[in-house]
Amino acid sequence: MPLGLGFHSDAPPEPNHARLQPGDRVLLYSDGVTEARSPDGGLFGEQRLGDAVIRSLAAGNNAPEALRRLVQDVLTHQHHRLSGDATILLAEWHPS
Repeated sequence: MPLGLGFHSDAPPEPNHARLQPGDRVLLYSDGVTEARSPDGGLFGEQRLGDAVIRSLAAGNNAPEALRRLVQDVLTHQHHRLSGDATILLAEWHPS
């Protein structure tokens, strides 16, 4: 479930656990990213989001560069005219 949805005061959300390995990345994004529309109305979508991230990481880009490229892809898709919120967080796990 997306963050903040499906929560009822009488039934708290169940935690979800994942074991991260050094270098693993976690991508969080708002619906404003996947629902970004091109001038002809086409959505950016989850498939394009996933493809952009995978392509950037496969090219050997580090997390900041992968995120920068993703933001540019979203902006280019909308012809640099944001019409709503678009929040993206890419975190990379490096335990001390």
